This record gives sequence, C-alpha cells and structure tokens, in this order.
Amino acid sequence: MPELPEVETIARKLRNTVVGKRVSAVFLSGKSLRAPVPGHFASALTDRTIRRVHRMGKYLILEMEPKAFWLIHLGMSGRLFYFSQPATKPEHTHAVIQFEGGGELQYRDPRRFGLLDIQEASTLFALNQVQRLGKDPLGTGFDAGWLWPELLHTRRDLKAFLLDQSRVAGVGNIYACESLFRARLHPARRCNTVSRKEAVALARAVRHVLRHAVAHRGTTFSDFTDSDGEPGEHQDFLHVFQREGEKCHRCRARIQRLRQGNRSTYFCPRCQNRAPGRMKKKG
Repeated sequence: MPELPEVETIARKLRNTVVGKRVSAVFLSGKSLRAPVPGHFASALTDRTIRRVHRMGKYLILEMEPKAFWLIHLGMSGRLFYFSQPATKPEHTHAVIQFEGGGELQYRDPRRFGLLDIQEASTLFALNQVQRLGKDPLGTGFDAGWLWPELLHTRRDLKAFLLDQSRVAGVGNIYACESLFRARLHPARRCNTVSRKEAVALARAVRHVLRHAVAHRGTTFSDFTDSDGEPGEHQDFLHVFQREGEKCHRCRARIQRLRQGNRSTYFCPRCQNRAPGRMKKKG
C-alpha cells in the first residue's frame, strides 16, 4: 500500500505537470472503488482548473478553480499516471482525466480499494477526510512535546499507534517498522510505558525515516511507481522490513517477524528488546 513517501513523490511530480491545466473531459469505467465514484464526479471536475496539489497523510488532494477539492486515495494498488499525449488504457483503468491543450491523467487500480471524490468546501481543512486525520509527521509540531502526552494516554502497542491514521497521518506498515527500529523500540511495547527520552527518539526516527524515503522516491516491491511510471528506490535502504532471517545491519542478530493486527511486523530482537507482555511469533 502506498504510504506517505510514495504519495508525496507523486504529489511532487504532479505539481510540475498538472498545475494550471484545465479539465476538458472525464471518462470513468463505471466500476466502484472503495466507495462508488460520485455520480456527479465527471461533470463537477470538467471545466475546472487545477490550482494546487496537496498531500494530507496518504491523500492526494487537488485544489480546483472554481473552488472544489478533488480527493484521491490510492488504497492498496492504485496508481496514477500522467501522459503528455493520449495513451492506451490498459485493464483496470478506472478514470481518465483529459486536459485542454493535451495531456491526461489515468487512475488504475486492480484491487479497487482506492478512492476518487470531489467536494466543494471553503478550505482544505473543512473536508471530512482531512478533519479525521492525525498529525502529519512532516508537518509542524510533530515532536516529543506533542507525541509523549499522546503515548501516555493509551495502552495500545507502539506499532498500532503509528498505524492509526487518526493519530499519525501517513505512516503504514513499512515505515512503522523502520521507525521503531531506528528508535530502538519494540513494536509490542505499550505506549504508556515510553519515557520522554524515548518519545524524543521516536519522533525523530519517524521524521528521519520518512524524509529519507521521500528522498529515494518511495519504496517499490511490486506495484508502486510515480506518475511518470518510475519505481522508487528506498527498498534498497530498508533495515528490517521484509528482511526476516537476515542479519541486522546494526548488531548482526537475525531479523524476526511477528503478527500484530493481521500484519507482519519486522524487528531486531537485540536492538529492540524491551517489550512487556507476550507476542506470538509467526511460525
């Protein structure tokens, strides 16, 4: 699933390709995504001009003129492509947005867990989806001063906290594992047992890991590419994710995997060895 670095990579590409372009036509496959595409989506988007491209958590939000916001969530397998000229439409293409003077965006999604929506609102922060999002790790205020009190008020494990989009917007499984490794915190550690010093380390780790991933244009294992069709490179810099049985880059212990909330969690048992309670390892 595309996470914050992958969505930020696409947002940066779109700012260079579609800002200022006016939508001339919209074609839809008619198939539902995570939720049905609104019936007025095509007519509401047509004749509007893209003024800004925002990233909020894992959402791409294109600010349109006359005032409206076009929301895109890539779900599990969504991909967004920009072409300077009309291009072929392969299977699983669910939306084609054409621009005056040439060029088009294609939204492709084999598993159809993504989202396409358009809403009229006075500001970006008036959108329901944005209001439900937690703190953005690359925005202002994501530090121990905010994080430590949040951790002290919940007994959830650290990994679940980082994955909760209403607490931390944009972090998914890959970067939660990598951030906890960098902070030397076990993913099953209870949030309310974390010291202020550890909260400082975790806040710094999350921001470092995400910035590093953005610099490498995201992580590609199979599906992710940016809007130009280029894969990311951050998979070459991962320390624990999908490295079960391999040696830790820091201490040479073997990376282990366990199950948390029906997801695989990767960690180093030596570097991240402070975990109260019992967790079941993946057999």
